[in-house]
Amino acid sequence: MQGHILVASLFFITLTEGFLINFSKCPIKKHKATKYIKGDPLLVHKDFEDRLKSVEKAAKDCNVHVYVKGSYFQTPDPAQAVPIVDADLAIGHGFRFELRDTNDALVCNSLCLSRNPSTIFEVKCFLETVVKHGLVWSMSNSNVISDGTYEADKRGYHDLKKDIQTKCQKESFKRQLQRALRGENEDDQDSEGDSQDNTDDTTDKKKK
Repeated sequence: MQGHILVASLFFITLTEGFLINFSKCPIKKHKATKYIKGDPLLVHKDFEDRLKSVEKAAKDCNVHVYVKGSYFQTPDPAQAVPIVDADLAIGHGFRFELRDTNDALVCNSLCLSRNPSTIFEVKCFLETVVKHGLVWSMSNSNVISDGTYEADKRGYHDLKKDIQTKCQKESFKRQLQRALRGENEDDQDSEGDSQDNTDDTTDKKKK
């Protein structure tokens, strides 16, 4: 009888430990490069990975290659605020990119995307197609494709980011974004809405 109890106890402990390990597992995955999506390592949340099928199809239909220029990155502190332009990247729900032709020659980089990309047929085709498939692209963050998780739930974003960043702390993810890729006005971007408060404080001090 005691033997049965011991076996049952060991089984329960093993099952519980397995559940806890799985529950706390890092959800960020490295997406395998394809003919149409290549460039820097593409690190994305497992829930976002399926959305890449739409990106690949759009690239194929519009005769372009998507070159990844940055994706998920690990912050030193899981609770650390990140610039709004990086919000979806910091949770693995978006990536930075540029477009090249089928011979991998540059078609439209970050500067091109921030100006008037619709003047290039292939670029216009690609951007309109990914948006049609439910992804997010905008002139305000023109070299990023995401699913808009940050904008959809700004109130819950901080807790979500902290949870993902905490679970992935022990992974060997390195920040792949360079300041040069973010544009000249990056320093003016708010960090999850907190920078505006700092600006207001500075203004008040000047008035005094």
